[in-house]
Parts: sequence; C-alpha cells; structure tokens
Amino acid sequence: MMGMARRGFVAAVAIGLLAASAATAPADSSAIFAIGDGNSAANASVEFWGAQWWKDNAVSGGTAPASFKGLAVTVTPTGPCSGTFTTDPGNSVDPPARVASQIQVLVVNSVTKSGPVISGTYDDVDLVNTDPGYGPAPGHAGTGTVIADCNGGGGGGVPT
Repeated sequence: MMGMARRGFVAAVAIGLLAASAATAPADSSAIFAIGDGNSAANASVEFWGAQWWKDNAVSGGTAPASFKGLAVTVTPTGPCSGTFTTDPGNSVDPPARVASQIQVLVVNSVTKSGPVISGTYDDVDLVNTDPGYGPAPGHAGTGTVIADCNGGGGGGVPT
C-alpha cells in the first residue's frame, strides 16, 4: 500500500507536469531541471544544473551532449512520471534566478542534440533538497540530494 506522503508526491508531480504539458516555460516559472537516470538513488548527491552536467550525470541512453546544462524548457508528459522534453543548448536557456529548498527534477534516460535543439526522454521525477550555491550561470552548479521519487523505484525510493 502506498504511504500518504508518497501518494501526495505522485499526485503533485502528475498534476504539475500535466499542467505544463507541451508549454514552453518562461523564466522563473515551470521549466524543470534534470538529472541522469544513473544518478537517481535514495540520498544521492546530484547536479541538476551546470557547465559539467554532461560529465556529472550518467544517462542510460548514452552520453548527453556537452551543450545540455540540465534545464528542460518544454516538457510533454506521456504518463504521471514519464515523458519527453526539449530545450536550447548552453547559455541559450533562461534559468530561474534562484531555486527553492526542494525542487522536482526529471530523471532523464536519453538526451540528444540535433541542430540547435536538445531533446530527451524521462522515466521518473525525483524530489531534491537543494544545496546553497546555485546560480543561473552554468558555472554556478545546482546540486542537492534526492529525497523522493515518483515511481517508487530506484530513485528516491520513498518507503511505502
């Protein structure tokens, strides 16, 4: 049986992502950061934004392009915890000026680049407690610790 806190997290993720469906996020709103699926584990330290995102995140579908810094601008859910995303390379995205103490991040299993467009897929959404030090320039990495996940699988592994 699913615990009450986990049910609430799953519902909040589903509602939040479905509301953002196929909508391009303006700065300081519903753009969502990402981590690699190889980094998603209970209590894992993760980097969700930064110049070295592609080096610091393991993605099962292959190495992410160096120009992906970790911010998905357009998110299209295909289920409560899965979907696709697109974004622009490097400094072309407009990340939020600050992040909350807890944020949802996509758990991506594929990131590719074709021309000026970066796209990918995700199969989970984790909840991350953020660390101090984030800045909107890719040189100011956004880091934190995974505390929960949407699927109840490998990610934050919320007990039920």
